[in-house]
Amino acid sequence: MAKTRTATKTRTETKAANDKKTRPQPEDEADKPKPKPKPKRRLTTYNLFCRQRIKAWIDANPGRRKEVMNEMGRLWKEAPENPNRGAEPKARKPEPEAKEPKKKKTAAKDEGKDETNDSSDPMEEEHTPDSDDAW
Repeated sequence: MAKTRTATKTRTETKAANDKKTRPQPEDEADKPKPKPKPKRRLTTYNLFCRQRIKAWIDANPGRRKEVMNEMGRLWKEAPENPNRGAEPKARKPEPEAKEPKKKKTAAKDEGKDETNDSSDPMEEEHTPDSDDAW
């Protein structure tokens, strides 16, 4: 991309001019109304259930704060508010079988070679100074 001449003389001035935070907005952008934020979703029955019971459970069981969500899950499983109460849990997808790690290229070459060194690569053949071929 070709360099273009800018109105600023130093790199710092150019960065400041291009900075979105300090750069003045064009008038047409400033006049646009901002979009309304999306309304938040309603809380699920599980969220409402936990909100009602967590604080009371923590007060009744001081020092066991880490266990609260495990207990909420157990209570929710048996709660009458739970729409899935008594239903079988969904079947989990089977985990894919572990793949064997790829072998390194050098190890793969060594396995394919014979003990007799029958390679067809002329660079791998041993050359002796007595041989007639020239290097």
